[in-house]
Amino acid sequence: MSIFLDTGIVVAAHNAHDSQHDRALAVLTQIREGVHGNPFTSDYVLDEAVTLALVRTKDRRIAKAVGEFFLPPDGEEESVVVLHVDETTIRAAWSSFVRHDTALSFTDWTIVEQVRQLGIDVVATFDAKIRPWAPCIG
Repeated sequence: MSIFLDTGIVVAAHNAHDSQHDRALAVLTQIREGVHGNPFTSDYVLDEAVTLALVRTKDRRIAKAVGEFFLPPDGEEESVVVLHVDETTIRAAWSSFVRHDTALSFTDWTIVEQVRQLGIDVVATFDAKIRPWAPCIG
């Protein structure tokens, strides 16, 4: 089993003022316990999550905590595999973005394409727009 972590889950888990904070913590607890198998994300999600945390909270400590969730300081064990969005994925995501008339962001299309290409079982997300394109929890 495997799970792909989307931006909103991680940001909400680190922001106590987020309306989805408790739900996000519950999902991350399941992930830490291995309920959904190996956790993955991408460099695009890492970028989006750190930026979103800073914009929403105006607090660099929270943005740093989000980043360190994905990229722990030296000496600490990494719990999430951060995948690189390669050219094949970019082109497939762009093709889907152009072809489908949805509000799904380009970053979300990269998630959908990586999940498809790598056979990842489920996406942890609060973004209902992804649900038609990939199995989701959250």
